[in-house]
Formats: sequence, structure tokens, C-alpha cells
Amino acid sequence: MMEELTVKLRILARAEMTLLRADAHRRTNRLLLSVLSIGCVLVALVFVNVGAFFLLTDADGNARAAFVLAAVNLAIGAIPFFMGRSIKPSAEEQMVREIREMAAAEISRDVKSVSDELSGLVESVKQLQAGISGLAGGRVSAITALGPLVPIVVDLLKKHKQ
Repeated sequence: MMEELTVKLRILARAEMTLLRADAHRRTNRLLLSVLSIGCVLVALVFVNVGAFFLLTDADGNARAAFVLAAVNLAIGAIPFFMGRSIKPSAEEQMVREIREMAAAEISRDVKSVSDELSGLVESVKQLQAGISGLAGGRVSAITALGPLVPIVVDLLKKHKQ
């Protein structure tokens, strides 16, 4: 039982680490694409300023060239931006998420099972205690007092055989 729980905890831990690495990798890619996009937008802003300067100084040819370059840089800046937004988790990452959820569910079931066994054991001990106190008070017969002890002994023998 403990070996199974240990294996499940290891699976859960490895799944968490794999998801953490995949998420960090995806965020790094998004960040790099965003930085590239911001750089292109800043260059476009410079060319807009240059175009406005030439427009104000009556050099129409130079102004048009600067505005065309600004538009091209804005378009180039939009490409990495939209590429970064479209990065989604891979199929492998989705599979690891499913493994993580499965391991967490199994661990929950195991913990609930152990909890149920412990509450059953506590109830048996309470019955035994009540039986012994009844025997000591002379209110119940010896057979009735030892009745709650039987399930505990049977459980202990079963666990000892395993």
C-alpha cells in the first residue's frame, strides 16, 4: 500500500515538474516573440517621427519613404505578436496534465481509503473500550464485552498475512 502511494506521489511530482518546464518554455517563447514585436513597433515609431519631420520640412519623397518603412515595420511587428499569442500547450503537455490528474485522483482515493480504515479502527476501539468498561462495571457478560475485540483481531490477522 505504501509502495503504491510512493509511486503515485513520484508520478505526480514528475508530472508537475514536466508541466512546469513546458510552461516555462512556452512563456520564454512568448516573451521573445513579444520583445521582437515591441522592437519592430519602436523602429516603426522612429520612422513615423522621421516621416513627420520630412513632411513638415516639405520633402515629400523622403516622408513617403519613411511612412512606408513605418508601415512595413508595424506589419513585421504584428507577425511575432500574433505568433506568440497562438502558442498553445502541446499534445505531450496535455498528456502529462492528464497523467497528473489521474495520479492526484488515485492519491485522493488512497487517502480516503486510509481515512475510512482509521475511522473504522477508532470505532472498533471505542466499542472495545465500552465493552471493557461494561465488564468492569458488572453490567454485561464477558462474552458481550469481548464481542468488539473479534473484528480487531480479524483485521490484525489479515494485515499480518499480507
